[in-house]
Amino acid sequence: MEELKLNNGMSIPLLGIGATGIWGEGKEPQTVKLIQRQYEIYCYALKSRKCRLFDTSSAYGLNEEVLGKAINDIGINRNEVILMSKISNSQQREGNVRKALEETLKKLNTDYLDVYLIHWPQTGTFINTYLQMEKMYKEGLVKSIGVCNFNIHHLEELRQQASIIPSVNQFEIHPLFTQDNLINYCQANNILPIAYSPIGRMHDVLINAKPVYELSRKYGKTPVQIILRWHYQLYHVAIPRTLDKNHFDDIFSVDEFFLEEREVSWISSINENIRLRYNPDTCDFSRL
Repeated sequence: MEELKLNNGMSIPLLGIGATGIWGEGKEPQTVKLIQRQYEIYCYALKSRKCRLFDTSSAYGLNEEVLGKAINDIGINRNEVILMSKISNSQQREGNVRKALEETLKKLNTDYLDVYLIHWPQTGTFINTYLQMEKMYKEGLVKSIGVCNFNIHHLEELRQQASIIPSVNQFEIHPLFTQDNLINYCQANNILPIAYSPIGRMHDVLINAKPVYELSRKYGKTPVQIILRWHYQLYHVAIPRTLDKNHFDDIFSVDEFFLEEREVSWISSINENIRLRYNPDTCDFSRL
């Protein structure tokens, strides 16, 4: 799996696994079932050695704990995995980043994070949160710091007070919502784009789009594989979610074929500026 260097010299792979939010106390039948499925796919991913990058968040309920248990049970060396997590909006409002990070480290059963991110550019808190994260970075508790869902004006505001350029910006990217301006800004400022919802939540308009359909037939690949290969060749790190082992195998075989440059552009032409998740400029942060 090809890797990309962050602006501090650290490398991360172009493909990782995103997290499923696991809510409840962990004893409800549906929650127990979801925990088991997430645990099994994490174990499968760790054993396969195909996936090194694992994305989670303190805002995803029990997910950090499930990932931490899988890593501990498999017994994989800590330096073989890249753990990326995020500080939630409620933790930002509390204002104690060290406490939030320590809680995440405990749940993940580790003494450092590879990448620590601000989950949302919450008005009135994200600057102070990031400045505290800089201290955690300088102490070695995190190897890299970055942000999620930051638009250009958020990044510009951050630049005025931060001493460390964010290493990554994780935001919604898929062929229905290519976010060209934001990606170009990030790349021009040495900030790596990471795509969440990279397959557009399997939106019918995307999955049935002619470029995806035709290229799927040409290469004998699934629509998901075609879309993830599009990300791969545009150098977006993608973090799709899955709870299925066969789907996992499909995801981590996208480095086995190559799209022509014109085909990548054809997929990009699907763009209709359809946002499928929250808009960071209009959402209610207290509910996220």
